[in-house]
Amino acid sequence: MAEKTEIRRFGYYIPKPDGTMDISVHCTVVDSDVLAEMNEIVGVIFNLQPIVMAFDVVEKNYKELVNLIDESTSHLNSLTSSILAPVSVVMDVMTSLSQKTTNFLSSTSAFLAHVDRQLEKIHGRDSTEWLTWDAKRKDLHAGSFAYRFLYELRNFAQHRDIPFSTLNCTGERNSEDASLVFQIKTLIVTEQLISSGHNWKKLTAQIEQQPNVFDLLPLASEYLQCLRQLCLEASRPQMERLAICDHYFNVLRNTLKIPPGAVPVIFVGESASKGKPPSRHEVIPMEQFSHLLGKLAEFVMRSQVQTCPGKHGV
Repeated sequence: MAEKTEIRRFGYYIPKPDGTMDISVHCTVVDSDVLAEMNEIVGVIFNLQPIVMAFDVVEKNYKELVNLIDESTSHLNSLTSSILAPVSVVMDVMTSLSQKTTNFLSSTSAFLAHVDRQLEKIHGRDSTEWLTWDAKRKDLHAGSFAYRFLYELRNFAQHRDIPFSTLNCTGERNSEDASLVFQIKTLIVTEQLISSGHNWKKLTAQIEQQPNVFDLLPLASEYLQCLRQLCLEASRPQMERLAICDHYFNVLRNTLKIPPGAVPVIFVGESASKGKPPSRHEVIPMEQFSHLLGKLAEFVMRSQVQTCPGKHGV
């Protein structure tokens, strides 16, 4: 005997400040064809969400690194001592600097792996979509020392400490009687990279061409911009489906008369008693869709902004 399919009805609930909610359940039962159509249309959200979330992690880790530098610099310059910064404070900053840098590098590799697998899952490895993205990845890799170096630095950092310079925290006086003005940087020592025993392969000659110490942050900013382009490239084949989903949700809002602030849902099963809604519901992912579009718009905007010399690019 075939299993009986539970009935489903559209509806919504409105959360209230006192913790209760207003609930509306439509009378008409939703047939299987309507549900199948909706599931097909909203599938684009779950195709793109892993890609967008993975890149959002990269951006957040980069911002944490930048914020650490800015906040630590402000903290050191707020100390009353005009002689030297407390060693414990400086060591805590250096530890956090290593931590935030490693987090950023790890998230970049995870992003690249996630996108590769997700595009293969959606389109197939021999598809135009995957091949176009992979060609873009190879072009960015070939054209950017920052991409090549930081991609390999992540592998380096799995087994060795990143050789940060002892000059990453420095203080200077503008005059003899003035207090020290501190600066925090992300300088790394070229010679220690080369002599570490790590196999840098073709990068060796390019690393040897760097100054004795060079700043990691501008390279991280450039790498971030490269990965942002790859995120948008991975999203591009889904733009038509995003437009279809947007239109579908607009029609659904108007048809069901969903008020602003309401959460649209599908109620599952029958009510236990008259006047009460069914106990189970499935959220229609309109808010997830809006969040996804917002993130993509942010990425597009930031991809069009060039990093200013001497400033942290985001």
